[in-house]
Amino acid sequence: MRQRALACLLRHRDKNYARITMLGTRLPVVLIAGAPRTSLAGALGEHRYTIAQAHTGTRALEWARDLHPDVIVLEADLPDISGIEVCRRLRADSQVSSSVPILLLWADEPSPEQRVTGSRAGAWGCMRSPPDPAELAPRLDAYIEAKQHLEVTSAQGLIDRATGLHNRLGLVRRAREFGALMNRTHGSLACIVFELEPEPTTVAIAHVVKENTRASDAVGTLEPTALAVFAPATAGDGAAKLAGRVGAILRDAGARVGYDAATNLTYAPMDPLELLARARAAIRQGRPDPAYPWLRSFAGTTPRTSGGVLVPGDARTEQ
Repeated sequence: MRQRALACLLRHRDKNYARITMLGTRLPVVLIAGAPRTSLAGALGEHRYTIAQAHTGTRALEWARDLHPDVIVLEADLPDISGIEVCRRLRADSQVSSSVPILLLWADEPSPEQRVTGSRAGAWGCMRSPPDPAELAPRLDAYIEAKQHLEVTSAQGLIDRATGLHNRLGLVRRAREFGALMNRTHGSLACIVFELEPEPTTVAIAHVVKENTRASDAVGTLEPTALAVFAPATAGDGAAKLAGRVGAILRDAGARVGYDAATNLTYAPMDPLELLARARAAIRQGRPDPAYPWLRSFAGTTPRTSGGVLVPGDARTEQ
């Protein structure tokens, strides 16, 4: 279906608005919205993509529905609609997959405020325009791989469709995979929990967290007002920095944050669900950060339960 749409666009393309470069069949489709950049399209072509170039935001919205792209790259400054607004409309469009990564390109190096604005609109990342192809291509490859992972886990019922994050079962499975790997490699594992009461976890919040965590981290929902991050190869200091960075962005949503980390799972094995229970308990009973009273680290005895959510020995953990 997607190849037929590409062929149709090739036959009927408007040279004043768009250009498509076909580089083969069954290749990842990258939809670019913005001024045509021969060097950019050529550099990406060397990495075996199918490139679709639209010159306006309106055309990008239309093509996104027909092409089902694997990645969308938007210039922030488009001739008809801002890239931020196009991003918002794409995320609200039921005909465009919520798992498709969107990358925003800014005229200058994106400021922290621009990155937050992009994240809240649903973008996965931001870069300066024009981007260095040597940096852009690996990022697009990572986005495509992440999208494929999301689609597989979604098909297996491991993704929360409302946010695009792991659901409880998916998060538990991924956390235990991390635990097994860190146990074999003398690695550390951190868990950070964000409570957003009374605000529910929205798609915009989900993208803020995803944008500010690593591709290797597992982000999932615990309940409508709470989500968690498992960060492999991350000890206490790294967990504190990650929790503080993301928590500061989510303060408008009333976020309270708790975290804990296991330094070496080979020497001191710990069930990742115990780590989750400790991070959850830290929100109410942990040690406050001197600079951020809403951020707390775990201190004390591991709780048996934490609001009935994912605790060791609880038969409900994988229901």
